[in-house]
Amino acid sequence: MVKEYLPQLNALAEHYDALAKEHGYSHHAVQQSSHDSQMRRFKVLLEGFSQIKGMKILDFGCGAGHLYALLKELGFRGEYVGYDISQELLELARKKHPDGRFEIRNIFEQPPVETFDLVFISGVFNNDMGQNPVFLQDTLQILFPLCQVGMAFNCLSTYVDFKAAGLFYFDPCSVFDFCKQHLTPNVVLRHDYEIKEGVIPFEFSCYLKTSVHSPRKNNHV
Repeated sequence: MVKEYLPQLNALAEHYDALAKEHGYSHHAVQQSSHDSQMRRFKVLLEGFSQIKGMKILDFGCGAGHLYALLKELGFRGEYVGYDISQELLELARKKHPDGRFEIRNIFEQPPVETFDLVFISGVFNNDMGQNPVFLQDTLQILFPLCQVGMAFNCLSTYVDFKAAGLFYFDPCSVFDFCKQHLTPNVVLRHDYEIKEGVIPFEFSCYLKTSVHSPRKNNHV
């Protein structure tokens, strides 16, 4: 599947290659404002699932492997796989975490065939590509069928009082509706957490579960 936004992905790969060369194994290399805010984002994604330690995980847009570092800190004993489009970030990840599997992969040109228990996506949809809603939908439609248990991802929200240039802000209701209508009936949207203390929530996370229950009839009493 080759989409019109592939040139933007190539430009993003060059952008992150440059950040990796400049900053090394740092949150700045993956365009995060601080280590603390980066870890907070990861922990919110992980909180969507109670059992993680022994699972097979795909970290989509893994960058330098910072999520893997947190997972190991939390006692993770499963199988970790990281995909990214930046060769420089992946080199940092491999040097820091030789026990992980890090692959350079554009899923639209090389759709993965292996399955995972859980897929985590953090920060991938933040840079303005001109077609972010389509990019998000195509990405989720490729990756969610590979999940045995579920997926968690985050986005910047339109419910903010400030928008930074170069970033894209999603309508949370539209994202929820797409996931509910096209991926799974088991969707949780969380928009209550502070990434920076004292700052109103400016992003949201979605948790998608794969278990499907028979729909119940609506009873209005």
